[in-house]
Amino acid sequence: MPVRVLCSISLIYVTRMLGLFMVLPVIMLLGTDYAGATAATLGVALGIYGLTQAGLQIPLGMLSDVWGRRPVLLVGLAVFAIGSVVAALAESVTGLIIGRALQGAGAISSTLLALLADLTPARHRTLALAVVGISIGMSFSLAMVLGPLVAGVAGLPGVFVLTAVLALLAMLLVLLLPTPAHAVTDGYQRWQPDRLPEVVHAPGLWPLNIGIFCLHAVLAALFLIVPTRLSELQFTLGQQGLIYLLMAAVALLALGPMMGFSEKRRRPKQMVLVAQVVLILGMLCLPFSGGALELTLVAMALFFIGFNFLEASLPSWLSRLAPPAQRGTAMGVFSTFQFLGAAAGGALGGLLLSMGGVPFVVFCALLFMLIWVMLTALSAPPPLTRQLVLEAQDLLRHDPQASAAHGLHAWAEHLAALDGVLDVHILDDETALMVRVSGNELDQAALLAAHDNSQTD
Repeated sequence: MPVRVLCSISLIYVTRMLGLFMVLPVIMLLGTDYAGATAATLGVALGIYGLTQAGLQIPLGMLSDVWGRRPVLLVGLAVFAIGSVVAALAESVTGLIIGRALQGAGAISSTLLALLADLTPARHRTLALAVVGISIGMSFSLAMVLGPLVAGVAGLPGVFVLTAVLALLAMLLVLLLPTPAHAVTDGYQRWQPDRLPEVVHAPGLWPLNIGIFCLHAVLAALFLIVPTRLSELQFTLGQQGLIYLLMAAVALLALGPMMGFSEKRRRPKQMVLVAQVVLILGMLCLPFSGGALELTLVAMALFFIGFNFLEASLPSWLSRLAPPAQRGTAMGVFSTFQFLGAAAGGALGGLLLSMGGVPFVVFCALLFMLIWVMLTALSAPPPLTRQLVLEAQDLLRHDPQASAAHGLHAWAEHLAALDGVLDVHILDDETALMVRVSGNELDQAALLAAHDNSQTD
């Protein structure tokens, strides 16, 4: 696998997610200095990034099929950098909102995903996606620490200047990336408009879409409260950054055992419900923490533990439930709901905070979570599946006569009829088969042996 390519694309992803998360812990503390700033308008400034992201990431991804990946990435990063500069120079909350909207308009996530598919061999794409997912998760923790530390030295404008610099560095990384020989157009990792009806009518995916919406709505809404609560406890911005670092470390320590229990004990649904309850307990502690440092830290730790597990688990559910031919489209819809949730949580949370204070915001967030808990309880757990990649050249070496006569389509037909095979997808360039199997019993050798037996029978 091209390690340099994977590292570069992961770093580009990190710069984008930092733009979303770095302002979370500081905007309610420092945004009050802007003309026209209220809890409601600052909530809009926080959430508008997600709204423009949600509206433009899929269209820009489709545009990259026409213009090419690099031009769309460079334009998107340039728009993001311009938005960062506008926000850094803003003196009113209106300018801040415009800057944040421009930041979100540089929506390049779907284009980056397509470029990753173009530059990564089929057999390595699952691993590449996992690495990118880990880097995005790490960016949340990094942003929680960097945001307060940078703001403590250079204020909120300094945070936006840093994101602009990161965008310029990301543009340099884009220029250094190799040009793909061809664009991968299969549905495994691509948005396909003709697949949208299938995704919309797949009932198993809707709890995940609504779930990621609720999770990021709650995240945006509660971070209108948490920084102010820490400030009331006499913590400076730099000290708040260290507290977020501590919370991230606690969440990371809890994540390993929780993920292990979920996978090894085959209890993913039960662990998601446990994480939802943990997050809700953290939310309920906030209105009563008042000036109590211990209760505030407990509330934050519970929230971080629940959030990090859920953020890591939902994409895994999606990959197991969505057939390969629909996976790119399903991920596009999922990501759109994620950004819409951040937009709704920021805007609605700010409005409720201005109307009724902290209890109103927590009550609204609790409603979001209760709806999600009910959906999770009523939904079926994701099947225990594994994804295997059978490359055409390997199949040809294994059975040259059958491959020459029938090609991958014959292999796909035979394998799809085997017990334990859930679905078989032929990549559009016909270089490999993506085979999804149940459990851990089947591997490539077992599939080939089962195919041989079916041929002799």
